[in-house]
Amino acid sequence: MTKPNLVWMLKLLKIPLEHVCELPRCGLIVTVDCQYGAGNVSKFEGCAFAVIDHHRPEIPEGPLVTIQPSLGSCSTLVWDLMRREGFDFASHPEVFTALYYGLFTDTNSLSEMRHPLDRDLSEFMPVDWAVIKKLKNSMLSIEELEVVAETLSSSEAIGNMGLLKSCPCDPNLLGFSSDIAQQVEQFGSCVVYCRVPTGLKLSIRSAVREVMANELAAFLTGGVGSGGGNIEKAGGYINLEHLKKTYPGVTPDDFLRSRIEEYQNGFDLVYCDNHDIDFSSMRRFRKLPIPVGYARTEDMFPEGTQISIRTLEGDVDTVASKDTYLMIGIRGEAYPIKKTRHEESYDATDAPFIPDAEYAPTVTDKVTGEKKSALPFARTCIPKGGKIIRAHELSRNTKVFSNWDREKYFYGRAGDYIAAPEADFKDAYIINREIFDMTYCNADEP
Repeated sequence: MTKPNLVWMLKLLKIPLEHVCELPRCGLIVTVDCQYGAGNVSKFEGCAFAVIDHHRPEIPEGPLVTIQPSLGSCSTLVWDLMRREGFDFASHPEVFTALYYGLFTDTNSLSEMRHPLDRDLSEFMPVDWAVIKKLKNSMLSIEELEVVAETLSSSEAIGNMGLLKSCPCDPNLLGFSSDIAQQVEQFGSCVVYCRVPTGLKLSIRSAVREVMANELAAFLTGGVGSGGGNIEKAGGYINLEHLKKTYPGVTPDDFLRSRIEEYQNGFDLVYCDNHDIDFSSMRRFRKLPIPVGYARTEDMFPEGTQISIRTLEGDVDTVASKDTYLMIGIRGEAYPIKKTRHEESYDATDAPFIPDAEYAPTVTDKVTGEKKSALPFARTCIPKGGKIIRAHELSRNTKVFSNWDREKYFYGRAGDYIAAPEADFKDAYIINREIFDMTYCNADEP
């Protein structure tokens, strides 16, 4: 191990590290950030094993196998497991600092966090910032600086998107290169990539609201890998074996280039404050009386608090007030709604609401960073039979900028629905097809 930042990490955090080729018989081996039984992990006979990892599963499931590929870093999984067991991080800041830095490096300086738990870890305390600062400023050697220079000289433009290829290198160098490339005037967004032994590693940046970096990453890697991050910075991975099986004969470089071209021509844009969609000609649908949830934002934070609502679909920014409620769907999907619209559309109850959700929506004070789960404040409400929407199935991928957030769009795939309340055709939004089929029926049929 020669990378300067890793050498400093071991020294400053006093992490014991030893490379061994043999082990005495032991009761249990725990492999972290890898999978015992996969090709890159040595086997030791006669030992039971446990697995904690965030990569795609390469081994069978088991009682001691915990794999969550939706996470951006294995540090997130380790932190979550320790937190659930009540580990006292306050008394061991060096442990949390190591986990924080693991997330920091895995997600390109926290810019490519894939899951809400990644963001939760990034905001947890305590961190030894002096150590983090030293590690952040020990990232590059002279040789790596030369790699960055060569990468930047390889740029090409596909529409208003830049594509740059690097020689095999540390993922952080890709992020460093893409941060610089995004400053080129002609590039609204950019993709920097390099070959790794098992495929392609991508670093993605966007400076225009019509392209969210995390959504672009998911599109480029769809079906052959994984990708995620935030609206400005994201990362991805294309698995070579999956690519060969799905697109035989196509090289990784050609595949990436064709995906970028497909993306550029593959979606429509809808701006709620300026669109000419003829919702009046669309079919009418009625929301079924399936219980959903709502929470009053003023119950969570004082009136006027700038808040961010965190869900699996991303973050939505708004302001806590007596006039703003938070709707919570059957799968944990969440979005703001005006109090008047809620009262017109739903019958409220005082019964608690607990959705079948992978991640419970959370609400954060954007100034203080205070975070609260929405579920303790959530109550059940029943859609009124009179709520009618106009909706149409999408034939093309579509991005809708809603009245709630003019800088972030809701992404609908072909087969999803674009919809608007019959009372306000400017209030357009996207409904996932699965959720639409479960919660709406034809309003003109008995």
